[in-house]
Amino acid sequence: MRMIGRLFLFLLVLISSVLFVVLTVSTVLFPGIIKEDEIYDEHCLNMPPHHYIHPVFLASGPPIQSEPKPKYEASPVKSSAKIDCNLQNKTLIIVNSHVNHTAYRKMQREFFRPEWLDENNAVLYFIVGTGSEADTADIEEENKKHNDVLQVDISEHYHNITYKAIYWIKEIAKCKHGPKLFVKLDDDVHIDMIGMQFLVKRYRTMDDFMACRVISSGPVIRNDTSKWYLSKEEYKFNTLGTYCQGMVYFVSGNLMPVLHENIEKSQYLWMDDWYVTRSLVGDYKISYYSLEQHSLSPNTVHEMKQNLVGIRSRKWRTIFVHFRPPQKYPMYRRKMIFANITEVNNSCEILKQARMVFVPAY
Repeated sequence: MRMIGRLFLFLLVLISSVLFVVLTVSTVLFPGIIKEDEIYDEHCLNMPPHHYIHPVFLASGPPIQSEPKPKYEASPVKSSAKIDCNLQNKTLIIVNSHVNHTAYRKMQREFFRPEWLDENNAVLYFIVGTGSEADTADIEEENKKHNDVLQVDISEHYHNITYKAIYWIKEIAKCKHGPKLFVKLDDDVHIDMIGMQFLVKRYRTMDDFMACRVISSGPVIRNDTSKWYLSKEEYKFNTLGTYCQGMVYFVSGNLMPVLHENIEKSQYLWMDDWYVTRSLVGDYKISYYSLEQHSLSPNTVHEMKQNLVGIRSRKWRTIFVHFRPPQKYPMYRRKMIFANITEVNNSCEILKQARMVFVPAY
């Protein structure tokens, strides 16, 4: 009788384990399966319920090499602000900016208002390089008012953004306690703050992850006329593997020491998004959560027009919007388009109807 009881208990545990695995895998592999509480949203927030898991990617691709190493170490200039090391349990937001992008920094401060930062226990900084004497004087005036611009002694060029990243990683490492959650943004990304708050609250309780627009098998461009050309000396493999697109990514706070430690171990690359979110991760096992369904990042005007039609059939609200090519979208036009996106985001009916007939698009 005792043997039968033990056998019954074993079978019960086995069945429970199998059901747990099946449910977990089905949630990850079949996100188009809609539950009742995912369709209806009494507060019209159009965000996933607590049990929802963003699609997960695991690191893949060629092994991370140890060469080449960075050729330069950026240092702060006199006009630079300093990171306040009171970061314990906080969300640290670093915005990559250009020294003369005053209007974009103003836009980001309007998104991240002091009351929003206080409510979400968050702090905001910008990172810029150097320009003309007039640019430096403008940064000095900006810091007298806001004290939130980190400035380093390196010229503004997209090949130098990785040096900015190395600088802020090292500055964070100097603090006794790092942030609970880290967020990196580009200064020209428009942000839905309701969605941003949702993501901050969701991900600040988790470890060993990055959340972003995931590139699962990044191509290597060998055409030397392309802006994104990589030589064999810079990167010898034919795929970049899994990494985060750089317009926005979330990093669990426990990974910041890992990124810092791997600066001396992992290969340098001027593509800052790949360098931070793949090379510096190294062999550490993390999950990449896809925010594709919350992002718009077209490369052409035609793609943007298609995306603006597509957002009305999305499952959840659009949180991050990158307007490219930038010269086609002056600030007034960006604000008009983003206002239309916000109207869709806040609709009680549009996205609910989309969820009822949802077909996964990722």
